Amino acid sequence: MATTWSSFYPYVQPYVPGCPEVVIESHLQEAANKFCEKSEVWRFVIEPDFTSKNTSDYAIDIPTNTVLESILYLHINGLVLKPSSERFYLDQYQEDGTDVTGRPITYTMYDNASIKLHPTPDGKYTFNGLAILKPSLSATGVEDFIFESYGRAIASGAISQLAAIPNKEWTNPDLAMMHEVRFNKEIAAAKGRDTRRVNLRVSAVKFAD
Repeated sequence: MATTWSSFYPYVQPYVPGCPEVVIESHLQEAANKFCEKSEVWRFVIEPDFTSKNTSDYAIDIPTNTVLESILYLHINGLVLKPSSERFYLDQYQEDGTDVTGRPITYTMYDNASIKLHPTPDGKYTFNGLAILKPSLSATGVEDFIFESYGRAIASGAISQLAAIPNKEWTNPDLAMMHEVRFNKEIAAAKGRDTRRVNLRVSAVKFAD
């Protein structure tokens, strides 16, 4: 199940009278994106998958309209892979220009939903892990558990931005500041909670058009 942005409107509209819903929605998208990115509340299990010989790049099957924000851990054949940067890989080619192959020991993320392993796998290995997701800026809503637990916090994030827009009938710098403080406090509080059990979501979510 998924909660669409319209469910947030009662928490936002009273504070920004006259603001068009399309504007409210765009700021809710940004607030939800930032909240999930900073709080790390959306934990996602990377189900076991297999490498192929001489293939270094692998797409992670994440829910529709989400972004792979970060990876908490990634294992290959039960051993921990270390995160690395693309620069690291550029230094790891052999003298003849070919890539190093073997059991991967590091990974890097790219394209919002993919990883690159290094050394390039020289055969079949099993990898799995745990990742942090956030809704994309084109998402039409958030998962129910995010709305139920953090809906008002996300609304505060949207209000803080909307009320700061200059020269509008709903412009209110004091209100913007108050909700920005509230939003940041809620992010810090959410990040401090143990979400390992309650916020694991392993199935894909497809929001309605």
